[in-house]
Amino acid sequence: MGWIGTGVMGKSMAEHLMNAGYKLAVFNRTPAKAQALVERGAEFSSIAEIGRTCQVVFSMVGYPHDVDEVILGTAGLFKSIQPGALFIDHTSSSPVLATRIFEEGRKLGVACLDAPVSGGDVGARTGKLAIMVGGEEEPLARAMEFLSKYGANIQHMGGPGLGQHTKLTNQIILAGNMIGMVEGLVYSYKAGLDLTKMIELISSGAAGSASLRILGPRIVSGDLEPGFYIEHYVKDMGMALEECKRMGLCLPNLSLVNQFYQSLVGAGMARKGTQALIQVLEKLNGVKVSRI
Repeated sequence: MGWIGTGVMGKSMAEHLMNAGYKLAVFNRTPAKAQALVERGAEFSSIAEIGRTCQVVFSMVGYPHDVDEVILGTAGLFKSIQPGALFIDHTSSSPVLATRIFEEGRKLGVACLDAPVSGGDVGARTGKLAIMVGGEEEPLARAMEFLSKYGANIQHMGGPGLGQHTKLTNQIILAGNMIGMVEGLVYSYKAGLDLTKMIELISSGAAGSASLRILGPRIVSGDLEPGFYIEHYVKDMGMALEECKRMGLCLPNLSLVNQFYQSLVGAGMARKGTQALIQVLEKLNGVKVSRI
C-alpha cells in the first residue's frame, strides 16, 4: 500500500493500517513528517515509485491544488499507477476535482473513491472517523477492510464527488456548531458560570456536540493548537460557498462564520485550531474566556 500525506490526521490513519499488519510506502513533501512512520517500518518512497509498486494508494493532503498536483500533475501518481489499482483520496477537496479524478482513473483502469473524513485529530488517533465515500460500490467493497481500521462509520453516499459534497455539508453544519459554542461560552463567562461544569452538563443534553465536548475544554484551558487547522477549514468553507454560488443557494450563517475565520487568518492564526474562533467573540465583547 502507498500513503501520500502524513500530516496531523494522515499520520494517525496510516499508523492504524500498520498496526493491522499492512506494509506501507509513504510520501510527504516534508520528509520529517513521515519519519515516525519510517521508524516503525514504513518505507519512504517517491510518488512515482508508489504508483509503480502499490496496488492500493491513499492520499490525505491539504488543498485541492495539492490533490491535483500529486495525483494528476506532471509528476503525479497517475503518471505511474498501474491498471487494477485502487486509489482513495481522504482529502477534503472539490467535488468537481473528485469527479475529474474518477474519470481519469477510469481511463487508466484505476478505481477511484473520494472519501473525506470527519472527526479531527482525536477521531484519527482513536480510529473512530466518519468516512463519506463517493464512487462505485465494487471498489468500496474492496476498500472496506482498510477503511474499517480507522473509520467507525463508513457510508457510501453515491457516485463520484458525492463524498466531497457530504463533507461540505458537514462543514456547513460545523460552522453553526462552532459559532453557537463560542457565543455560549462568552455568555456563560459573562453570567459567572463555571465553564467546565457547564460544558460537562450541556454536552449530555440537546445542545451537546463534538465541538462543545472536545473543543470547549481546550478553549477554557487556553489550548488553541490544531486538531484541524483554521486554514483548512477556511478552504472547506470557501469550496462550500463556491458550490452554493453554482447551485443558487444563500447560506448567510456560513458566509458570516467564514468572514470571522478569515479575520483570524489575517491576524496570522491560520495554523491554529478552529477553536481559536473564541478570540473573535472575545474581542467583539471585551472579555477573556480562557484561563490563560
